[in-house]
Amino acid sequence: MPVYTYKAIDHTGQVIEAEENGESAESLIKKLSGMRLSVIDIKQKKKLSGFNFKLGSLFERVSGHELKYFYVNLATLINSGCTLKTSIAALSEQSDNKYFQRVLLDIDRDITSGKAMSESIAKHPRVFDQLFITLVKSGEEGGMLDQILLRYASYIENQEKIKSRIRGAMILPAIISVVAVGVVIGLLTYVFPTFMQMFAGKEHLLPAPTKFVIWVSDTLRYGYHWIFAAIFSFVMMAYMILQTKLGWRWFCIAQLHIPLFGRLFRKVYLARFAQTLGALIKSGVPTLRAISTTGETIPNVIVTDALKVISSCVERGGTITAEMRNYPLLFPNMVILMISVGESTGTIDTMLEKVGGYFEAEVQEAISALLSAIEPIMTVIMGVVVLVLALSMFLPLFDIGKTFS
Repeated sequence: MPVYTYKAIDHTGQVIEAEENGESAESLIKKLSGMRLSVIDIKQKKKLSGFNFKLGSLFERVSGHELKYFYVNLATLINSGCTLKTSIAALSEQSDNKYFQRVLLDIDRDITSGKAMSESIAKHPRVFDQLFITLVKSGEEGGMLDQILLRYASYIENQEKIKSRIRGAMILPAIISVVAVGVVIGLLTYVFPTFMQMFAGKEHLLPAPTKFVIWVSDTLRYGYHWIFAAIFSFVMMAYMILQTKLGWRWFCIAQLHIPLFGRLFRKVYLARFAQTLGALIKSGVPTLRAISTTGETIPNVIVTDALKVISSCVERGGTITAEMRNYPLLFPNMVILMISVGESTGTIDTMLEKVGGYFEAEVQEAISALLSAIEPIMTVIMGVVVLVLALSMFLPLFDIGKTFS
C-alpha cells in the first residue's frame, strides 16, 4: 500500500504534517475528513532505493535502555495526571535520539488526530514489538495504561539482563579466540617461514608434521585471497540458506540440540515464554491472544509451532498444559505441574511469573556452566595447536644430521 505525506488543519486550527498509508489519495482524504482534518496538501511519498533504505536503517535504531527509559517515564507522567499527548510530547523533546524523536512526534500527531496509541505505535514495528502493541491495546481497553507500561518496563529490564549476561559470558572466550588466532597466524606467516629458510631445498626430507605446517603457512601467505573468498562464499551461502523456511527450521532445531549451547537456549526461551505469557494474562489479555503474541516474541520456529498447537488446544476448550506434555524437550515436568496448578487455582499469571523467575536464575547458572566447559576445551585446542607447531619446528632439529647429509 502506498504511503502519502499530507498537510492538514485540525478542528483547533493547528497545521499538521504527517504520513499515512492509503489505497489512493482520494480514499485517504475521506479517511482524514472523518478524523475532522481538512487536507490542504497531499502527495505520494517516493520510495527510497534499497541501498539508501538499508544504509539509513543501519544508523536508525532505538536501544533497549532508551525504550525502558521511555516506558517508565511515560507511566510516571500518566500516573501523575498528565495526558497521554502531553507526556509523549515532553518525552520526545527530552530524547537525544533523533530517529526516536521523529517516531514520538509522529505518535503525538496521530493521537492529536484522534487515533489510539496502540494504532499509532503499530506503524513503527522497528521500534515497538507486537508484545508492547498488544499490551498497550489491553491497557487502553482496561483503563490501566500506566500499570501496563510499568510492567512492560520491568519485563524489558529482565530481558536486557539476560541478554547482557549472555553477551558478557561470550566476551572472554571471544577475546581469547581472537588473540589466539592472531598469534597463530603471526607465527605461521612470519616466524615459521624465517625458521624454515635453513631447510631450503631439503623440504622433501622433512618429517610429516613439518610438511603439513609448511603447507598451512604457504596457504596463509600466498593463498589468503582464496581463503577470504571461501569464507565470504560460506557466509553468503549460510545467509541465503537461513532465509529459506526449511533452512531456518533446521537452524532452530540445531539451536535447541547443539552441545553446550542447546541447554542454554532452551532455558532462555522458557524464561521468555513464562515471563511474556504471565505479563499478558496479568494485564487482562485473552489467553488465546496472549499465547499467540508470546509466540511472536520467541525467535525459534520450533517453540513457536509448539505454542500454536497449545493455542489450538485452548481454542477447542482444552488447557494450556494438555499439549505441553508432547514437548518434553521444551517444557519440563516441573513447568507443566506449576502451570497446571495455576490453571486449576486461577493463579496462572502468578505461577508463570515464578517459572520465569526460576528459569531466569537457571540461565545464569547455565552461562556459568557453559564458561566452565568452554575454557578447558579452548585450552586443549590451543595446546594441540602449540604442540603441532613445536613438533614441526623441533623435529627437523632433532634429526638435523640426516636432513643435511
